[in-house]
Amino acid sequence: MFNIQTATEFYSMLIEDFDDFVAEPHSARRAMHCAITAYHLHEWVWGDWLAQDQAARDTLSIEKRNKDLFLQWIDNHCVWFTLAQGLANGSKHFSRDCGFGTALVSGFGEGGFGLGPYGKGYLVIDLGDEAGSGRWLPAAHLLEVVVRFWRDFFRKYLPSPDLPVSRHHVD
Repeated sequence: MFNIQTATEFYSMLIEDFDDFVAEPHSARRAMHCAITAYHLHEWVWGDWLAQDQAARDTLSIEKRNKDLFLQWIDNHCVWFTLAQGLANGSKHFSRDCGFGTALVSGFGEGGFGLGPYGKGYLVIDLGDEAGSGRWLPAAHLLEVVVRFWRDFFRKYLPSPDLPVSRHHVD
């Protein structure tokens, strides 16, 4: 698609989406682009090389050539990936019920939590009453974890000297 032909190039797009979101943590558009790209990267990894690479699938303990098994592997190794999937699929299928709530925090008014960095709002995921004190998850935390998962995945299973690096990661 255009000049994005490989999983690594799609990962590069994820890094750009993440860096754009970090610059505007109040932007639902930036958050959604990042979540959609992060989720759909599994399809690029699968289609670009993993489906045809038995040795790599063996390393991941994916017994059959089955993309759903790869998705299960990701879910088991990145506990918040299902939240990114919920955001991606909720936006794609116009579903406001993705299993959790979302909100823009933008002030101290009724139900407000305050402002984020530089006096701007920020996005949160509401995991519900049953999550107790962990009910509110900043979207930035979710996206950071998922982007780092993919970074570590590429470093371990598809290393490249040209692997892009987020300007917001310190390691």
